[in-house]
Amino acid sequence: MNRRDMLGWLASAAAAAGAGSMIGAPAIAAELTSSGHGARFAKGADVSTLLELEANGAKFFEHGVPHDCLQILKGHGVDSIRIKVWNDPGNPNFFPADQSPVAGYNNAEHVRVLARRAAALGMRILIDFHYSDWWADPGKQYPPHAWAGKDITETCALLSEYTSNVLNMLKRDGVRPEWVQVGNEITGGMLWPLGKYDQWDNLAQLLKAGHDAVKSVDERIKVMLHIDSGGNNATSRWWFDSATQRGVTFDLIGLSYYPQWQGALSDLQTNANDLATRYGKDVMVVETAYPWTTSDGDSEPNAMTNTGSTTFPQTPAGQAQFLAAVADVVKAIPDGHGKGVFWWEPEWIPTPNVGWKIGAGDQWDNNTLFDFHGNALSSLDAFRQL
Repeated sequence: MNRRDMLGWLASAAAAAGAGSMIGAPAIAAELTSSGHGARFAKGADVSTLLELEANGAKFFEHGVPHDCLQILKGHGVDSIRIKVWNDPGNPNFFPADQSPVAGYNNAEHVRVLARRAAALGMRILIDFHYSDWWADPGKQYPPHAWAGKDITETCALLSEYTSNVLNMLKRDGVRPEWVQVGNEITGGMLWPLGKYDQWDNLAQLLKAGHDAVKSVDERIKVMLHIDSGGNNATSRWWFDSATQRGVTFDLIGLSYYPQWQGALSDLQTNANDLATRYGKDVMVVETAYPWTTSDGDSEPNAMTNTGSTTFPQTPAGQAQFLAAVADVVKAIPDGHGKGVFWWEPEWIPTPNVGWKIGAGDQWDNNTLFDFHGNALSSLDAFRQL
C-alpha cells in the first residue's frame, strides 16, 4: 500500500469467474448468525492481491509442497478473509483507474471469485468497499470516475445502488459477508471533495446511505466504519463524535494499526478501550502487519522501514510476538468488545508485474507471512494461538 503521504496528512487532519452454482461450504456461511459464528474472535487476513499474484505466477508452499494460499492460511488458524472492492480499476481512459492493470483486479467480479473460494473453505468474509477505482487511504480518496462531479443526492444514490448490487451478487452465490466496511481508512472522509473531513454533513449522508444499503441486502451483516488512527485517541474521538452527532449508525469500529505510523501498542490499547466504552461498539483491528526481514525482495523500496517504538525483532519470531501482542490488546477491550485482528496482505510476495501500481514493484514483501519465494513462515503458526 502506498502510504508515503500518510504522516503529512495525519498532521493536518488531527486538528474472473461468472455466475454459477454454489459449491459446498458457502451455503454454511449464508446461515451464520451474529450470536453463533460471529461471536468468535476473528483471526483474519486481507488477501485482496491474491488473484493478481496467482495470475502472474506466484506460488505458495508448505514445507516445500505447493498448496493453495487460502488453504495454507486456514491450516495455520486463519478463519476470516478481508477483500477490498474497487469500482472500475484498470480502465485506461480514466485516472486513477489507469494505474491498475486492464484485467481490473479488485473489481466486483474478482471479489466474487475470491469470496467464493474463501467461503468454500468455511472462512468468514469481510468486504471492504473503497468507493474508488484505485487505492483509498488517508492520503487520497478519489471518487469513481462514473461518480465524479455528482451532487450529494446523486452520489448517495449511486453509492447505495453499487453497494447493494455487489452484495446481492454475492448473495446469489450463497456467500453472505459477516462484515462490510463502508469506506476504507476514512479518517479524512471519502469521495473527495464531496465527502471530505471538512464536509461532515455530506460525509454523514454517504455513510448512512452505505449502512442502509448493506442492511437492505441482509440485516445480519455488520456494518463497520474504518479509520486508520489506531493509536490516536484524539483523532478517533473527533471522528466518531462527528459521525454519531449526525445520526450515523454502525455496528463495529475498524482500526488500522501499524507501529511505524500509529504509535505504540499502549496507544492502541488506550484508544480501543476508550472507543468501545464511549460508543458502546465492538472494535476490530482490520489492518496490521510487522516485518519479518529488513531485506527487500525486489527493486521497489519497502513502505515499512521501521517499527516505531515496538521492539520485537524483525524476524518471523518477532512477527509472531507482534501478532500475539496486538491480539492481546484487542481481547482486553472492556466488556468483550474486542472482536478480531486482520493481517494486511500476508501473501503479497515479490512477483513480476504485481506492484502497488503499473510499473512499480512490491512495497510490502518484508511484511508478508511467506518468504520471498512463497514459503510459509513460522510466524503463521501464531494464528493458532489467538
